[in-house]
Amino acid sequence: MFRRLGVYLSLLDEEAYVFTFSALIYDGYKQQLVKGDYEDKTQFDAFLNAKFGVHVCMWTAKEPTQKVIDAMLHASLIAKNTASENQTLRAKY
Repeated sequence: MFRRLGVYLSLLDEEAYVFTFSALIYDGYKQQLVKGDYEDKTQFDAFLNAKFGVHVCMWTAKEPTQKVIDAMLHASLIAKNTASENQTLRAKY
């Protein structure tokens, strides 16, 4: 899925974070769900450590940001349209 990530990101107008990370943490007082957009898990972990200090991470998830999903969909539609145009051209000959 991320093989063509560079192509998808080049379609974005501005520099964007690639992943949305989510974590369910316990900081000694309460559980809370924390979300944020970061380039990698190391950045997300650094954010959690800076904001919460000592904490227990009970669950994490990583998914592409909405901008990346939109870019992937756009690239897919362009590829599909290009493929159908090429088939039309071949059919004429």
